[in-house]
Amino acid sequence: MIYLCLGIDLDGRKSLLGYYIYWGSESRGEWLEILNYLIKRGLKRVMLVVSDNFSGLSQAIEALFPEADHQLCLVHLKRNLKKNMSKEDVKVFMEKLEVIRRMNDFEKAILRFEDLCKRYERKYPAYVKVLLTKKERNFQYMKYPEGVRRHIYTTNVVENINSRLELLRMNTAGYFQSMRTAEVEIYVTLSRIERTKWKAPMPLVKSALYEIKQMFNVRFFKQTQFS
Repeated sequence: MIYLCLGIDLDGRKSLLGYYIYWGSESRGEWLEILNYLIKRGLKRVMLVVSDNFSGLSQAIEALFPEADHQLCLVHLKRNLKKNMSKEDVKVFMEKLEVIRRMNDFEKAILRFEDLCKRYERKYPAYVKVLLTKKERNFQYMKYPEGVRRHIYTTNVVENINSRLELLRMNTAGYFQSMRTAEVEIYVTLSRIERTKWKAPMPLVKSALYEIKQMFNVRFFKQTQFS
């Protein structure tokens, strides 16, 4: 399994923080190892982590980056709905969820999501319980400027890279000849993306940088915001 760690800095630029190849299922211990490695390389203050619902990752983030918000990918939430609900219920649920996704108020979005989930509590008690335990992590992006939200409510950027890596694997007879070969191919592919697509700051993020930096200062340095 390949874990990709990407970042957006306070200049609005994407960069590759690291990639890690692990065997077996993910765990809190593995995530602690990965995050500690990033800390050793210089990562200090994290405002937001966007991820899939990996086992053990939330606990690792809370331990090492207690000030960080943790956003779960909404696209993956929608995929999981299809696995756990009937087609008819999924259609209605997703329509209501899309309305909530476009809201601007974090607290109100949580309340609306709770109400939506509870409509299906009798029919899907176990699944709804899981949804409610993670409700706040679905809407952390609403705490941030509107211009950057499209970049932080999903892990699509990572999914796109994973698709490229999968195509690369398929073009090499369906597997990499060795771990070293895989690492080289991954590094070359990601380095090329950094030099081209990620060279310039993202326009929408760049336009919101003043507000983001104010939020950063308040969170980590407890400074008063000034307009």
